[in-house]
Amino acid sequence: MNWNQSSNRTKCRWYYRLMYLPVIAAASGLAGCNLVYWDEDFDSYHDLSKTNPYPYHQVDIYDPNTDLYRNEIQVLNSGVVALQIRIDMIRRAQQSIDVEYFIFSPDLSGKIIVRELVAAAKRGVNVRILIDKSATVFEFDEFYAQALQQYNIEVRYYNAAPIYYISTINFRNHRKLLVVDDREAITGGRNIENDYFDLSTHYNFLDRDLYVEGSIVTAMADSFDAFYEHSISERFQSPQKPTFRVELQKYERRLVQVADFLAPNEAEQAARIKIEAIARPLLLQKKRYLCPEITFTTDAPGGSFWTRFKEPYSDNYRFLRKTIFDKVMSVDQELILASPYLLNNRKSEHLMQTMLDKQVKLILYTNSLSSTDASYVAGQLYHHVYDWQKLGITTYVHAGEWIAETDVVYPKTKQARWGMHAKTQVYKRSLGNEVMVGTYNIDNRSNHYNTEMGLFCKGNDELVQAVERSMLSRAQQGYKIVAENEATDHEGNKVNVYGAGDPDLTKMKYMWLPSWMFNFLL
Repeated sequence: MNWNQSSNRTKCRWYYRLMYLPVIAAASGLAGCNLVYWDEDFDSYHDLSKTNPYPYHQVDIYDPNTDLYRNEIQVLNSGVVALQIRIDMIRRAQQSIDVEYFIFSPDLSGKIIVRELVAAAKRGVNVRILIDKSATVFEFDEFYAQALQQYNIEVRYYNAAPIYYISTINFRNHRKLLVVDDREAITGGRNIENDYFDLSTHYNFLDRDLYVEGSIVTAMADSFDAFYEHSISERFQSPQKPTFRVELQKYERRLVQVADFLAPNEAEQAARIKIEAIARPLLLQKKRYLCPEITFTTDAPGGSFWTRFKEPYSDNYRFLRKTIFDKVMSVDQELILASPYLLNNRKSEHLMQTMLDKQVKLILYTNSLSSTDASYVAGQLYHHVYDWQKLGITTYVHAGEWIAETDVVYPKTKQARWGMHAKTQVYKRSLGNEVMVGTYNIDNRSNHYNTEMGLFCKGNDELVQAVERSMLSRAQQGYKIVAENEATDHEGNKVNVYGAGDPDLTKMKYMWLPSWMFNFLL
């Protein structure tokens, strides 16, 4: 698909927000105070995350005397490597594989993963798949689920509410998780789609995952069970065979399409060979880091329009933001934040000011207009980013170009448009440095609507430094905001602060007002 095609998801996402969600703002009063999860007096709150229940929150502290609670981590920056390690995990599976994603596309990457899952199921492994059923990105539909049923692979869909449930449809499952044998897992920014594994020749994401093996995986697996078994996660309904000729032809074409998807072909085999040739040497050299203190936190399933009113929503559902708040408030040296979508509200701006008042160095890394897949978010970013720069916050924006960290499968991928998608935070403090990699964007959707998850590791400075180097290397190869409407590249040359001109710039300007009006939903 070309750039315009790859942005169709964004256009659809914007359409339903713009057309349907003013009703929500009026009906549920989510604008303003309901996005708040802490009081004005930040210092009056300590250890909010201690109220988070299992399995949505778990802290494991390694005991070197008994080797209990041992957790080892690998950082997955390369998309090609991240795909290969998923293949390896599935092939190692002996008992169970749990798969959970916001986006699961039936493209090349989806084909490779699904065919590996089928092979695992054939050898007796229990395979379960949970996919969010957001109308704007949903592709892996009931035809695919029906085909996988013959291999005893069960597919469930999270929040299948119809679009006319104009509020409930916003409570999406944004988690990304692969768990094998309750022993090893991957979480991070990547969905299952070519864009996330350096396989698109039109648009790709620079992203980051963490692979973990150890005791914390039990909590991650149990959280999957909680999502999978929740009433909001529905078993699929088999497509009914139509009687009318035109509809019957469409039905039969879909059956053929799915059969082709499950069957091997030359293009897939050629891609697999290239993927492994690139990834295997890198995986053999990849370092594992022992994590002295590891924290896993996720939001709870089941958030909806009705739970928002009937229950204490923040206390019962929104757990990850409490953990992140605790981590951020403990920083006394430097805070580095990477988020593809960076939107502040009044409270997060207050938090940033609190960091500055404590003389904490703040570094932000996000997308420019040229690299984002959401120009309406860019409109809000450029409205605020110059104020951040004046306050002393260092802000980098991705330039929209490929960064030669590893080789790619297709040469044309190097000329593709690239965005950053890693959700990573580094906390540098006198009481121990820490890193977080997860699914959480610094925006109101991750803060209030989407279920998110994150993995934190404290106490291994070598790991923290490795993640920090990767973050800053990517950031510094982009553009640095230096003044109002001014930016420089990594050589200090002045560049277009947007990284793009018309029609992208005009589109962003036209979308500024509606994106400002519905900022609380972005």
